[in-house]
Amino acid sequence: MTFCSRYLKGMKTKFNRSERNFDGGMNEFNGGLKIFNHPGRTLGAGRQCHLDPNELEQAHLYVLKNCDAVQSFLEEYSQTEAISSQTLSDKEWDSQFIEWFKTRVSQMHKSDQSEEIKDLLALSRGPTPYVTSYKGYLCNGYRFHIEEHDKGLRTQNSGVIVVGENGIDVESIDYYGVLVEVLELQYLRGKRVVLFRCKWWDVYDRQRGVKIDEYGIVSVNFHRILKTNEPFVLASQVSQVFYAIDNNYKGWHVARKVQPRDTYSMPLEMEDDVENLDHLNAAVQDALSSSPNFVPTTMSSTEGEISLVRCDMEQISTSESAPKQTKKTKKRHL
Repeated sequence: MTFCSRYLKGMKTKFNRSERNFDGGMNEFNGGLKIFNHPGRTLGAGRQCHLDPNELEQAHLYVLKNCDAVQSFLEEYSQTEAISSQTLSDKEWDSQFIEWFKTRVSQMHKSDQSEEIKDLLALSRGPTPYVTSYKGYLCNGYRFHIEEHDKGLRTQNSGVIVVGENGIDVESIDYYGVLVEVLELQYLRGKRVVLFRCKWWDVYDRQRGVKIDEYGIVSVNFHRILKTNEPFVLASQVSQVFYAIDNNYKGWHVARKVQPRDTYSMPLEMEDDVENLDHLNAAVQDALSSSPNFVPTTMSSTEGEISLVRCDMEQISTSESAPKQTKKTKKRHL
């Protein structure tokens, strides 16, 4: 059966099937925005739902602020005299930027019809209020499920971690949380962006919210939820963590980062290390070649000679091999 399956076209077998957490791979890039081209694959049937105006604005702002092509517009907007002379709250600043960005891109679209400008135009108009909700998603080599799906199961796929900056002293900080909902935003021209709605733990309080011991092990307090107006995060930015209950402290859980499936942490071979090994081998060969009864043993290859002498033990002298003993067999008389 295994032999025959190799000749059946379109038949999935263990020889040609995709990896368990295969996210579909990168789509063909057509010159537009990369934020519309992140690989990923939804799990299960989608459910249509409606976002209220506040949630829709939060999702739209997060996508804009985390799109590489919009960073230059954010700087331009911040440097305008009309904005710099006003004292605006964060909410007012964000709301005015959305309108300014929409007008700015519309003006650029009149003279530039490139794919990037077309995608920027679709991005500036914002997503539709009707989004598709899923219970799972595959991306970055991880299999994510929402928190509700994990209840009652022995497995755990809802823990998330995002590396960001706190904006105060530009210190890198890890944000820990759990996945609540997978949302697929829909834009003009059939463009889509997948966001994770998450519940974040309070990582700013280093005493009651998060602890890091001398071994680098991180513990988070599930009773301390971070109050933030940014519950969303791009699916492409997320890695996975596993939470284990800390029996010493009530409400605390130890967070352990998960390695993506079918990936392995391999040490990098530096050029300096290779050169040092070459010098070490040369010194050992010189020392051994001066000893009596030493016969250099090497094998040639396309890249040069490879030494077959062990450097981690002392030299052992052996005598000539003993003659082989033949086993005597008795003849059977019929």
